[in-house]
Formats: sequence, C-alpha cells, structure tokens
Amino acid sequence: MNSYTSHITLYDLAFLGTIFIGLNFTLLLWFTERTNRAANRLLGLALFTIVLRMAWMVGIDIHLATYFPRWNWLPLQFSLALGPLIYFYVLKITRPKYKLGWKDMLHFSPLLLEMAVLVLEVKESIKTGAATYDTLTFKEVNPVLQLLAVISVVAYLYMSRRLIRNFHWRLNANSIDRPKYQLRWLRRLLKRFGLFWLLWLPFMAVDYFYYHHQWGLHAYFPLYLLLAVMMIWIAAAAFLRSGVGVPALASTVSKPSPPAELRQKGKWLRKAMETGMFYRDPDLSLTLLAETLDIHHHELSWIINVALRKNFNDFINEYRVVDVARKMQDPAYDHLTLLGIAFESGFNSKNTFNRAFKQLTGKNPVEYKNQLKKEGPTYNLGRYPKVATIISYYEATPKWSHQKLNRNYMFKNYLKIAWRNIVKNKAHSFINISGLAVGIACSLLILLWVKMSWI
Repeated sequence: MNSYTSHITLYDLAFLGTIFIGLNFTLLLWFTERTNRAANRLLGLALFTIVLRMAWMVGIDIHLATYFPRWNWLPLQFSLALGPLIYFYVLKITRPKYKLGWKDMLHFSPLLLEMAVLVLEVKESIKTGAATYDTLTFKEVNPVLQLLAVISVVAYLYMSRRLIRNFHWRLNANSIDRPKYQLRWLRRLLKRFGLFWLLWLPFMAVDYFYYHHQWGLHAYFPLYLLLAVMMIWIAAAAFLRSGVGVPALASTVSKPSPPAELRQKGKWLRKAMETGMFYRDPDLSLTLLAETLDIHHHELSWIINVALRKNFNDFINEYRVVDVARKMQDPAYDHLTLLGIAFESGFNSKNTFNRAFKQLTGKNPVEYKNQLKKEGPTYNLGRYPKVATIISYYEATPKWSHQKLNRNYMFKNYLKIAWRNIVKNKAHSFINISGLAVGIACSLLILLWVKMSWI
C-alpha cells in the first residue's frame, strides 16, 4: 500500500466547508415537504453538481490518487447539466402545473458527450497508468467542455430570466400586486450568478492565449469557490422562501366565487379560527392552515384576500393580539410577562409582537397594560404588582415573590416551541442535526490531521 501524506491548504478547507454546506442544503431541498417540492428538488440537483465538482477538485489538490488510484474514474463532473437544472427549476416555480416529459430530457443530451469523454479518459488512464486529469484526452477536450458549459449556463440563465419576465406580465395582466410572489429575489440572485459565471471567459482567455493552457487548476480556485458560495446562497434563499407558495397565479385565473358565497366562506373561516384557535401555533403558515382546514391553499388565500380584505399575516396577528389583550386582563396569566403571554398566543418574535400590537391597537403592549391598570376598579386599592421588564436577569430574581417567579415558565415555553418544531419537521430536524454533527466531526478530524502532520 502506498504511503499517503496530506496536502491540505486553506482552499481545501474552504472547499470542504462548501461541500458539507452544499450537501446539507441539497438534502433539505430534496426531502423537506414544501409547496414547491418538485422545483426544490431540481435546484437541489443543480447544487449537487457544484458539490461534486468541488469534491473532484479537492481530490486532485490533496493528491488522493496516491491512496485511491482509481477514484478519478468516478463521474463527478456534470457541468453541462447545471444550466438545464436551473432553467427547469425556474419553469416549475413560474408554472407549477407543468409536467416534465421525455422531450424535456433532450436538454440533458449534452451530458452524453461529457460521459463519452470520461470513458475515453478512463481508457487512456488504464493504458498509461496516469490519472484521468493528467491524460492527453483531458488536456485537449476539457477546455472545449468548459467553453460549452459556459455557453450552456449563460443561455439557460437568459431563458430563465425570460420565464420570470413572462410571469410578471401574467401577474400584471391579472391585476395582481404581490411583491413577495414576483420572484424578484430569484431574478437578482440569478443575475449575480450569471455575472460571476461569465468570469470564466477572461480566465480561460488568459490561460489559453497567454499561458498556453499551462496555468493549472489552482488558478481557478477562487472562481470555483465564488460560484459555489453563490449557488449555496440561491439554494438557501429558495429553501427559506419555499413555504410561501410562489405561484399564486393559478387561483387568480380561476372563476371567482359569487359575493354571497364568498362572504359565507369568510364567516366560516372566522368561526373556524375562533373555535380551533389555530393562531396559537407559532409556526402556522398558509399551507399548514389550508391542510388543517382541508382546503386548497389557493382557495384559502382567495378567501382571506378578497372576502376578508387582509393578507395572511394581518389576519392571523389580529387573533393573536386579541388573545394577548384578553390574557392581560386575566389574573391566571399574571405569572407571565408580556413576552410570555405573546408566546402563549402564537407570536414567536418580540419585534413582530410589538409591531402587530401597535398596528392594531395604536399603542405598544406596555402602554396598553398601563391603561388597563388605570381603568381598573376603584374599590381594589391594593398596590398593583410590579411587572419585571427583564425575564431571566439573576439580580432581579430575588426582588420577585416566589409566586410571581416567571423565569421557569419562559424557559418552559422556549423548550416547548423548540420541541414542537423538531416533532413537526422530523426530516428537516434530522438533516440539520446530522449535518451539524458530521460537520463538527469532520472539523475535528481535519484539526487532528493537521496537528499530526506538524508533529
């Protein structure tokens, strides 16, 4: 067995970090159940092609062939599939009812050329004993494949931009003004990715005409790292926004319900919210509420926007604010602070609570509660218990009575919310926890590896 010496550089550490982060987001996009799950899987595959490319580069830079001579035979380069995957992701976002057919697979036919080149490289590697990236076939054909990949990605990014533009036109034609549904974030990120991708042209031109293709792989490391970070940024933004339900156009072109029927649906929705108290769920979303009520999320959005003339957040926060105001006057909740009451009513953020409360009542929560004190009955002249403004500050704890100690209740609420999130999104939680564990383990192994190489 050949001896193996590590050759890890700072670029390799950065590449390993992007590989683990990219794999984590790939699994999240693939397994998390969201409204646009099919589109997210296409984007996950696009990110996975970048991850495989980074793994191929790390293997070359750390001289992995010394210990595993045939690892370079693995198909790790799918550059010609990146453009079509991004295009079909945008297509599924803008046209969610579109179903991919066999004709669409023709967009991935250039992959056959890339795989055929790999077969030739493996054959030459078997004959000469050299790695595939050191063969004559690779040195002659790889620049051509890189140029084709640049042209492919630029062309498909342009087609994706046209899809988003046509989506905007359809929205304007139906008189819809919903900025969060207009994919502006995706258009900006794809534009930046396209500009970074065009940097391949000056890099390749300098390498070919000035250095006569003797520049080496290390000169491309900053560009590879920049593109990988940009692709992870797109995947993270898509994952965080995937629960919004981008394509709301399908509900707008359908036949609207009669006014009387729509009013009845609005009354039914308000009654369901009051009896079910669904607003107390801090993770409540339009899709989750629609699943609970057993209706389509487009229909639920139509009822809230047209019948009740509100958006979803204002509709839910209205019930939460009313619930907070009711609990402020209930002595059973005196052991909780205002923030604790807000969490019990469904809010999961202090800023959101303060903003929604002031928007609906015209006062912040403290002013509203002080007003309730002033308007209290005059026959009860006892001193009103002082409300602690700091929940868990240790110096304030002795000043509270034993019955009014609310720090334990706050921690209990935090743990309850965390546990609900873990139970509700089991696959999501498993991927996050396992990804964090693998990342920490790999970091420790790299640290030990580097330390042993110094000894």
